[in-house]
Amino acid sequence: MKTRPRPRPLSGTAAVRPSGQRADLAGLRALAVGSLLLGTTGIGIVPGGFVGVDVFLVVSGFLVTAALLGDRRRIGRVDLVGFLARRVRHALPAGTLVLAASLPLALACLPRERWSAAGWDVLVGAGQLLNWRLAAQDAQATVPDADSSLLAHLWAVGVAAQFVLVWALLVAGVTALAIRRRRPLDSGPLLLVAGLLGVGSFAWSVWYTTAEPGRAFLVTTTRFWEPAVGAALALLGTRLAGLPRWLGAPLGWAGLAAVLAAVLTLRPGPEFPGFLALLPVLGTAAIIAGGATGGPATAGGSGPAGRPATVRPGALGRLLGAAPLRAAGAVSHPLYLWYWPLLVAAHARFGELRPVAEVGVLGGAVLLAVLTHRYVEIPARTGVPNHWPPGQVLRIGTLLPAVGVVAGLLFQLTVWPPAQPPGAASGAVLPAPAPSASSGAAALGRSPATSRAGVPVDRVPSIDPKPAEARADLPDAYPHGCFPPATSAEARACLYGDRTSSFTVALVGDTHAADWVPALQAVAAAKRWRLVTYLKANCPFLRLEVSTRSEAQRNACAGWYHNVHATLTGPERPQLLLTTSSRYRPWVDGRALTGQSAHDALVRAMRRTWSELASARVLTVVLRDTPMLPADNPRCVAANPDRLTRCAPQRRPALSASAGEAQLAALDELPEVGLIDLTGAVCPATRCAPVIGGVLVYRDNQHLTATYAATLAPRLRTALDRIVASSSP
Repeated sequence: MKTRPRPRPLSGTAAVRPSGQRADLAGLRALAVGSLLLGTTGIGIVPGGFVGVDVFLVVSGFLVTAALLGDRRRIGRVDLVGFLARRVRHALPAGTLVLAASLPLALACLPRERWSAAGWDVLVGAGQLLNWRLAAQDAQATVPDADSSLLAHLWAVGVAAQFVLVWALLVAGVTALAIRRRRPLDSGPLLLVAGLLGVGSFAWSVWYTTAEPGRAFLVTTTRFWEPAVGAALALLGTRLAGLPRWLGAPLGWAGLAAVLAAVLTLRPGPEFPGFLALLPVLGTAAIIAGGATGGPATAGGSGPAGRPATVRPGALGRLLGAAPLRAAGAVSHPLYLWYWPLLVAAHARFGELRPVAEVGVLGGAVLLAVLTHRYVEIPARTGVPNHWPPGQVLRIGTLLPAVGVVAGLLFQLTVWPPAQPPGAASGAVLPAPAPSASSGAAALGRSPATSRAGVPVDRVPSIDPKPAEARADLPDAYPHGCFPPATSAEARACLYGDRTSSFTVALVGDTHAADWVPALQAVAAAKRWRLVTYLKANCPFLRLEVSTRSEAQRNACAGWYHNVHATLTGPERPQLLLTTSSRYRPWVDGRALTGQSAHDALVRAMRRTWSELASARVLTVVLRDTPMLPADNPRCVAANPDRLTRCAPQRRPALSASAGEAQLAALDELPEVGLIDLTGAVCPATRCAPVIGGVLVYRDNQHLTATYAATLAPRLRTALDRIVASSSP
């Protein structure tokens, strides 16, 4: 009877040991979570604290691969069911607890209009796919604030879980193939797989970071290379252990210096991850590799009498393996789970927090993490579940995400129907209310810069519209369907004012241009003008390719510009053209520009577009873009009705964040193109008041409420009269 020869144990794994024998890795996790926590406070000493996630991912890849290779070493194959059962016992109980706790936290601290989104986040987060949902929403997940998702930090947990599943299947598949072909279980094939996965993911990360910076931070494909680096380190095994001990110390210290440099110097921005992620990732890899040098290089990773090989730690290993850091590393997982939702809830409930208050919230997160580790994680890992068969653990493990999915769905029923403003239930369009003589911008008088009505105050007698109704306070262009679909290039027109008038005013641009419809409707009615709009969301009226969600949308923007430009310069050209738009990232040579190059390209496009219109004898006037606020203003006002000054950001950064500075630079060399700048009536003081003359100014962080825009009509009419009069022969 022929017997299949037993595959030789995996070579090259002497450095792979149970995580408990690498106490420095626990300290490394403590360093990562510490940087994350400090990076979220207003102290500002660790602006790059968000790279703690990159450290986590590398360590995770190393430990996961070590566990898989341990199976290969002990039993000659990968026990996939047993491995996944261990992962379930280690990760799911605490994660499910935080998912469940986020629902009452949302009810207690978030505005009602955000409850439904919180429920969907729980549902998707239970399936470990929240990073894709957040990427589709262009959400930020680096600094928790009042507008963040309670569970936005779970993007990294999702990336790690997706890597674990894919990598475990690959390792099991390669191992099974080697056994089937009766080949030794060498690390070479797996190193090749890890290398291809890592190099491909890194190349994609570099390209996608320039193409779609917001999404690149969150999607799994741009992050797979980070745990793949950790996996490669585990696979190198005896090659690392065979390096001289004297090399490990400088390697480890250089790695620690790189990680600290990343934590202290990097800042959240469109350039990350990309090439910048190399600093924390390679630094972490150097620390892990440095701690593995100088050990026994026995095959199979065993020392004398079959005991696991050990390496006496050096100075860095002793530092990272110190008892306080090991204790912090032990609770790093639950601490990461708890800190974000508590900070977001506190910001949403109490407004902007002082650093000392944020530290207090983080102290609460530490307490919850310790309790979760003691009463949830330890029992799940060492208690009764530890004696269950792996199949039973997996069956129960699938129930935990299912509970999250059901809870998210039931939560939707709890918050249904969503809060609706009066008239919305019947499908009626909310008209912009007729402003009183002293409401909104009218309260600023002749000199907004010196008017006390524009200075932020903590309390006001009334707010119109109410913060909960602000998002429904839209210009008529929205309910009238004046925006073509995202992938359509149609030059869709909407008519207002006196349709038989011989004087036509065209308003052209994106949603920022649409903000001016209420004011222009009032002006057109008073002047008996014909007002026509050509609007398209997320597309500027510029001869310029811009970064969009997809190539189809980018092509639609270019086609829309061509079609509208042809209409405006053809037989139906208007007597006056008004245009404005938000700030966009130009798309050049297959990538989105950032920084000064983006600003310069935007200025050139504006100058080119507007000079062509002027050459076609179209009287063109640019409406300066409104200030862009750092956070959703109505939400802040709803959370701070007695401390409205918390919702008053600085004017200068708000102006810089908009397209206004680029517009001014472009107009410097275009005397034939007019400018109307009413930002002084939108944000007249050094800080932008959320409520002026009893009217809520913004309906989000960048669009005016229709009610406030209507109060700008007298100022807009005066400016237009001046321009039209000066252009008359």
